[in-house]
Amino acid sequence: MSDEHEGDEERRATFNGTESRPASETPPSLYDSDNYYAADARGSRLSPAFESLLLMFDRWRAQAVVKNTGIFAGRVLDVGAGDGKFLHFMQRLGFEVEGTTTSTKSARAARGRFGLRLEVSASLDGQLPHAPFDLLTYWHVFEHLEDPSSHTREWPILVRPGGFVVVEVPNIRSIGARLCYGSWLGSDEKHHINHQPPETIVTMLRELGFDPRRMEHFSTKFTYVFLWSALLGSLFGRLYDFDGIMSILKMPLGMLRRRPLWTINAAAAVGYLAPAIAGLMLYGLITGQGEVFRVYAKRQPT
Repeated sequence: MSDEHEGDEERRATFNGTESRPASETPPSLYDSDNYYAADARGSRLSPAFESLLLMFDRWRAQAVVKNTGIFAGRVLDVGAGDGKFLHFMQRLGFEVEGTTTSTKSARAARGRFGLRLEVSASLDGQLPHAPFDLLTYWHVFEHLEDPSSHTREWPILVRPGGFVVVEVPNIRSIGARLCYGSWLGSDEKHHINHQPPETIVTMLRELGFDPRRMEHFSTKFTYVFLWSALLGSLFGRLYDFDGIMSILKMPLGMLRRRPLWTINAAAAVGYLAPAIAGLMLYGLITGQGEVFRVYAKRQPT
């Protein structure tokens, strides 16, 4: 056994007695205290009107992971799993699934909706005894981390040789970010405290012993709305900022009653800005300046 593998075993042994703190004993996090997640059983951040779309997007996401990694069975750890939709679809594809969240609301939603028990924790300590995994995923979570190195240093332990880390983040080099960062839905300055450009993420993965096999700059879930939000801010200035645009997605009917013309214009812009959005989407794909950055990185044998 190599020295590195011996080190891995020692790390796992260190945490064999670790138990995640029950959700009822976990202090409220930022994501429970500022209406980031709904307080109801659904737990979603967005209006129920979008629920069928969100389910479809996560089903496609699970299928894309299988296709792009070539891993058709095994164990998945989803960090920042939200209400568990992605893990639900991975489980339906035959994978064993585990996940973490920092929100007791989302943990309750995942348990109630899908029967998934997520660990409520901001660290990976509780997952180390269960390593290694075949897949480790971060879907718009890495930019939330206060101490990213506390996560990345565990990746070579958590992922088996030949397994994959999949990271997707808002692309701060994107067209939308440059058009109007203040309205761009990828900004979220309150929660996105660790924005990293794509080249930094790629370099980090290589230094950790992962080979970035595939990089993408388009998301069916985020690209259109990110460009829509950026164009609203660019065209109408301070009338539209991040919080205002996000409020439409959270409670469209409430915003329609509160600010009817403002809300009607934003909703109509989904259609009348479509030609500009389509052109910018294509340009972003060609130039690598799309609204998200997604990388599939394979752990190399040691």
